[in-house]
Amino acid sequence: MSRASAPGARVELICVGSELLGGKTNTHQSYISLALARFGLSLSRESSLPDDLEPLKSAIAEAFSRADALIVCGGLGPTFDDITREAAAAALGRPLVFKPELFAQIKRRFQRFRTRMPAENRRQAYLISGASALKNNFGSAPGQMLVTRGADTGKPRMLVLLPGPFAELSPMFERDVLPRLKRLYARGVFSRALSVHLAGMTESAADERLKILTRRHRPGEAFTILAGRGQVDFHAAATAPSAAQAAKRITGIRRLIRRAVGEHVFGEGETTLESAVGALLRRRRLTLASAESCTAGFFSGRVTAAPGSSDYFKGGVIAYSNELKMKMLGVSTETLRRRGAVSAECAREMAEGARRATGASIGLSITGIAGPSGGTKTKPVGLVYIGLAGPGAACSVWESRFLGSRHTVRERAAAAALYRLWRMLSQR
Repeated sequence: MSRASAPGARVELICVGSELLGGKTNTHQSYISLALARFGLSLSRESSLPDDLEPLKSAIAEAFSRADALIVCGGLGPTFDDITREAAAAALGRPLVFKPELFAQIKRRFQRFRTRMPAENRRQAYLISGASALKNNFGSAPGQMLVTRGADTGKPRMLVLLPGPFAELSPMFERDVLPRLKRLYARGVFSRALSVHLAGMTESAADERLKILTRRHRPGEAFTILAGRGQVDFHAAATAPSAAQAAKRITGIRRLIRRAVGEHVFGEGETTLESAVGALLRRRRLTLASAESCTAGFFSGRVTAAPGSSDYFKGGVIAYSNELKMKMLGVSTETLRRRGAVSAECAREMAEGARRATGASIGLSITGIAGPSGGTKTKPVGLVYIGLAGPGAACSVWESRFLGSRHTVRERAAAAALYRLWRMLSQR
C-alpha cells in the first residue's frame, strides 16, 4: 500500500510477463516506486501485460503518449515470447537496428563462461533506432534508453527497457536510469529517504498506528508500507528545496515513527531481523543454538544468512521425530505422552536441551503443526510454540497461531522466533 503526495514528472511503469498474470508476485513496482521517491518522483500508473505483441504495442504507445518517462520491465530475453523490443519499436514507429558491437559483447559473455551461444541470442543485439544500450553485467540482455522531445511541448520524453530478472534490472536502474531521471525531471529537488523495519505486528496494526504520518497529506512526502517474511517495512521519502530541509523533514518523520511503533522497530535501511539479532548477540558476547521441529531449519537458515553468524551461532538440531527429541534434546517420555510434541512443555524442554547439548548461552526451540494435515480440534494447523532458554532466567514459551500454507506457517514461525529473540536481547 502506498500513499504519496510528492509532485514531479509523470512516470509510468509497464511490467511484461504472462507469469505476472498467473499468480507470480511482482516486486518491481515496489522497488521502482521506492527508488523514484528518493528523487521526489513517483509512479503515476503501473500495469502488467502478457507476452502478447499487439496488447503490449498498444499499451506502450498509449503510455508513451501521456508520460514524461515510461519504464518497461521484462521481455528482453532471446526466446520466442520475449517481444518487448519489437512491441516498443512498433509502438514508436521506429525500426530495430542490429548493433554488431553489442552482439560481440553478448558473444564474449558466453565465451567467458565457456558456453555455446544459441543463435536466438542474436535478437538481443537489436536496439530501437536512436536508443542507447544499457550494459548488463549480470545477464545477456542489454537494456535500452531512448530520449526524445515532445513535438508539441519540446519537453524531454524517456523510454527505458529493462530486463525482467531483478538481479539484472536493479543495478542497471540504479546506475543508468535514476541519474538520468533526476537530471531530466528532478533538477533542483532535494530528497531524503528512510526505510524502517518492524517485527511482531501485522501490516494493518502498523498502518493504524502510523496514520499520524500517512494521513496528514503534506506535499513533498511519500509513504509506502509493505509486509513480507514476518515483518513490516515502512518507507518514507521527503523532498524540499534544499538538502538541509529534506534532512530535517526525514528527522521529524523518524521521530514520529519511533513514537508510534518504536518497540517494534528492529532496524533501518539494509538491516535485517537476523542481522539485528546477530549484532546484539555479538555485542553481549552470547551464543545461540536452536532446536526445530515444524520449521525444519527455516530459523537456522535465517540466522546463518547474516554474515559472520559463526561468531555466535553454535548450531541447530532438526528434531522431527519424538525419538530424536528425547535422545538429542532430553525431552521426557512423560511430556510427550501427556502433552504431546506440540505443547508448551515440549518447547521448553527442547530449548533447554539445545542449550545444554551445545553449551550455548541461549537455546531456542520451535515446535508446531505446519500442515496442511495433522491438525485436530484442540491443536489446529498453524499452532506453534516457541521456547527461549537464556542465562539467568526461566525458559519462556509463547503460543502462536499462523494462517496460510505449510510454507507460510514455517516462514512466519521462524520470523516470530527471531522477533522473540530480538525482544529478549534488546531488553537485557
